[in-house]
Amino acid sequence: MSSVDVSVVIASHNTRELLHDCLVSVLEDAKGSGLRVEVIVVDNASTDGSPEWVSGHFPEVRLLCNAANLGYSAASNQGIRESRGRNILLLNSDTVVRPGALREMCHRLDAREDLGGVAPKLLNPDGSLQQSCWRFPLKALFIHAMGLGRWGILDDYRSWDHRADREVEWVSSAALMVPQRAFQRVGLLDEAFFYGADTDWCYRAARAGYRFLSLARAEVVHYGKGSRQGPLDPRFAGGPQVQERYVRKHHGLWGVILFRALLLVGALPRLAAWEVRHRLQPSRSTEERRMFYRRLLSFAVAGR
Repeated sequence: MSSVDVSVVIASHNTRELLHDCLVSVLEDAKGSGLRVEVIVVDNASTDGSPEWVSGHFPEVRLLCNAANLGYSAASNQGIRESRGRNILLLNSDTVVRPGALREMCHRLDAREDLGGVAPKLLNPDGSLQQSCWRFPLKALFIHAMGLGRWGILDDYRSWDHRADREVEWVSSAALMVPQRAFQRVGLLDEAFFYGADTDWCYRAARAGYRFLSLARAEVVHYGKGSRQGPLDPRFAGGPQVQERYVRKHHGLWGVILFRALLLVGALPRLAAWEVRHRLQPSRSTEERRMFYRRLLSFAVAGR
């Protein structure tokens, strides 16, 4: 059995100030958790002095330095390979772990062998709830395109208040604790994904029989963009190309055809609505929205 309960793996690139707050919060929570915790920072060729800062101020942290920015997935995989923990927490450098989160996640993960991961409640810096779990892409896009979530016909987690634990389809790797044995069985993150590696890994884990649990009592503040509602939302990181890469990998050509059809169905009425709104009340916001849906419609039709 491993002598380490939790390995915290943090991939970082030019985030020194945020990384400092993240490490302070992790190390403070670890002290009072009763857990044996190791922290691994994988630096992706930062030029802001991050590696020197970490080595000088946090000697207890294991620091791995890359000569080039290898991306999130590759850096995370490096950290996972070096981990000695029974459980591994993938943690973004722009997060702050609230007291008790490590203990809650570890104990809940240890309690069920069918869990492929547990995730804390993600909060925005102002304390408001940040969406951290979703349906898998084709189902999410169907719900969103048809407006079924808005009308309460099908649940896409957006209206969920996170006051109780809940099994979900997939969770953000901004803060995701996974048992080491799950990585050994499912494999590491797919480094072909710059965005969306967490979606892909969770789907592979689900295919292997694992479940995912979003926890109500473990909390992590996330300073990054956590509102990835889906390709029909302008805030979605990476745009529809990310989702199509996933769909092509797991569902093939027919999946891509369905994906683009749903994009078309979802984008067309939204474009019409924003065109009308821009004509009636022109503003920078309405212009950005209508241009976004024009680009989305172009992608649905022509793939670009």
